[in-house]
Amino acid sequence: MPLPLVLALIGLLLLAALAVGALALRAVVRRERSRADAAIAAATETLARADRLASTGRLAAGIAHEVGNPLAAIAGYSHVVRLRAGGSDGVDTALDALDREVERIERIVGGLLDFARPRRATPGAVRVDVVLNDVVRLVRDQGLLRRVEVTWDVEQREAAIRAERHDLEQAFVNLLLNAVDAMHGAGRLMLRSRVVSAESLLAATSRRHDDPAEERFRHAPSQRALVWLSRRNRPEAVLQVVVADSGPGVPESDAELVFEPFYSTKPAGRGTGLGLAIVAQTVEGLGGTIWVQRAREGGAAFVLLLPLLGATEVQAAVN
Repeated sequence: MPLPLVLALIGLLLLAALAVGALALRAVVRRERSRADAAIAAATETLARADRLASTGRLAAGIAHEVGNPLAAIAGYSHVVRLRAGGSDGVDTALDALDREVERIERIVGGLLDFARPRRATPGAVRVDVVLNDVVRLVRDQGLLRRVEVTWDVEQREAAIRAERHDLEQAFVNLLLNAVDAMHGAGRLMLRSRVVSAESLLAATSRRHDDPAEERFRHAPSQRALVWLSRRNRPEAVLQVVVADSGPGVPESDAELVFEPFYSTKPAGRGTGLGLAIVAQTVEGLGGTIWVQRAREGGAAFVLLLPLLGATEVQAAVN
């Protein structure tokens, strides 16, 4: 083959290679720009949400204080009326209804105080699997899991985080009660935990929806979690905890709203709309993040990412 022709072919191959490289680079830049735009939008929403939560917390504390005192007086007067005029079916029935409503308002006020109360400043090393086990036992002892099949999938039992144990317990209690309520007291509850790398979580956001199921990450992070993972000081490894149920699930349109104060999908009178807001506040106070998505069980899967402690601190938690 003549040398000029060979050189021409080589030139064409080089041009083709450059064109393919340019297309690949353009695709990478487009993907990274899309991810960056999504992260900026999510970060903006996170800041706005933090401002809303701060304002709501101040409002909640004021309302709880103003409502608490007259509510205590109503409960006291109800007791006095029962002592003086009780005994007849009509009076007792009315007073029973009054007491139930007072208790419901007390729960709402308690939720307001929990939401507005500053987090404790003395956290310690806490074994998450131990806390989860204790919470399940607590909820079971109350008879709420009689018709619920609880399945465990804990890959690293000695994983520990820095937390106030009571706050972590309350967050898990709220998640379990939310799941049981969503299933109307009967169904399947799955508790999973494992240590994952931040890189694998970020990589999950760029996988295509038509990837084979076994190749896709089980719980791809939401935009809320993407902001958390995109921080410069993010941990290299995190503890992922999943509380999944077989209930009706959470519509995608409500995936962020469920963590807002006073937002509830339950019928009127059945929820305060503060349980998941308190959970999100607690998890974020621990330096973590939380989101909800469709569970393999068919219902809702609440996914928590929590910063892990080092080996020395984990050993201290075990001892």
